[in-house]
Amino acid sequence: MRHAARQDIDGEEVQPPSPVNLRKAATAQRFHSLTLRVPLRLCVFARGFPRLRLCVFARGFPRLRLCVSARGLPRLLCAFASLCVASLLPGCGFAPKPGVADVPPLPPFDAGVYTDINPRWSNDGSRIAFLRSTLDRRLQLCLTDGDMDRANALLEPEIVSPDRLYDPRLCRYSSPDTLAWSPDDRHIAFARAEWFQFDDGQRLPGTGIWSFDLHSGRVSALALHPKRYNNLYYYYHTPSWSPDGSYVAFVAEGASGQRALGLRCVGVQMPKEVAPRFDNYASRDWPVWRRPNPKTGAKQNKGTERPVLTYCQRIFRTSAIRATATLRAIQPGSIAPSECRELWRITPDRYAESEAVRGRANPRDVVEPLAGQPVWSTRGGRLAYTLTPDPNDYTRYEIWVLDSATGAAKRVSPAGLRGYIAPVWIDEWRLGALSPNGDRF
Repeated sequence: MRHAARQDIDGEEVQPPSPVNLRKAATAQRFHSLTLRVPLRLCVFARGFPRLRLCVFARGFPRLRLCVSARGLPRLLCAFASLCVASLLPGCGFAPKPGVADVPPLPPFDAGVYTDINPRWSNDGSRIAFLRSTLDRRLQLCLTDGDMDRANALLEPEIVSPDRLYDPRLCRYSSPDTLAWSPDDRHIAFARAEWFQFDDGQRLPGTGIWSFDLHSGRVSALALHPKRYNNLYYYYHTPSWSPDGSYVAFVAEGASGQRALGLRCVGVQMPKEVAPRFDNYASRDWPVWRRPNPKTGAKQNKGTERPVLTYCQRIFRTSAIRATATLRAIQPGSIAPSECRELWRITPDRYAESEAVRGRANPRDVVEPLAGQPVWSTRGGRLAYTLTPDPNDYTRYEIWVLDSATGAAKRVSPAGLRGYIAPVWIDEWRLGALSPNGDRF
């Protein structure tokens, strides 16, 4: 088919394109299709239009080098506005390059398949908060009553940990990812993704602590990182409310496993003003609040008794000396030095001489005690916790109990080939625990 000569808007005659020009246009079209999803339609004026030279960045966005004359500047602005409008239309965006997307896509999966994880009873025992996990790594905060007749979704599904495993399991030597009810059962604390932007353009996903209000449906921040963050604790998790609801404690974790303790005074500090407490050893873990004695509950309401926070800490002297396990307590808001104290400690040599360790120890075994999973009794007089010489062998975990009045600690779990984890108080004198058996208990 022969091309006939035609006239443009200005009335000038335009000749049909030659075969050479058609080949050049096809080559340019192929290059343009590699860079953009769909070719953008640009209006080329007859006079004064600047020349465009495309240089592709790492994210696929073209850099435009413009040779602009004073005569063609108005038309250049019109063309730039057309380009901006076209880029906003569906299908006209720039395609992301492999490895650049924040969350890489997953292979196809079956929709509707989910797993309910991390259940937590409310303090009055009438409701259960949990997370619904789907195969696309999204988590959804849900709530159900004690009969579990129907689950109500509180928030939309979202990705909490794009590059880390959200791990609420109890079989672990460090604090798990978990939810937390406030003392009045009105708020639920949970973790959410938080992105860090570095000066070189790189991005890193972390987590912050948020709260969901069951009365109003409002979601508010509890502990977040500042906009320009220069520390190493990118992941906030394991929230824990104080008995009076005035403090929220959490674990701040680094990319290499460093752990510190975070503490926010609710209603006094802003979420981004919370900073992890300084720790020379970067090994504070397992925060738990001491329960108030029911006999002194009235005094606590008057402010005469402040909440006490207990946590586990390992002391590292040098790389050649094995770590010492300790239990420590702090009382927020108190100026008395005695309220920030050490409750108990055990050295590797002392722990190696205990009956349970000596009976199963090998001469080549390196005994390094590790304490975890502390929980106070109903009256706050005793503290139960786990102690193990090998964090990766759950058959060697033991249950110990510390008397807060005398400071004496002893093993209460049976000595044998079975380990015991996750202690829970039934009453002031009886304990329950889980015994791992493969992938079950």
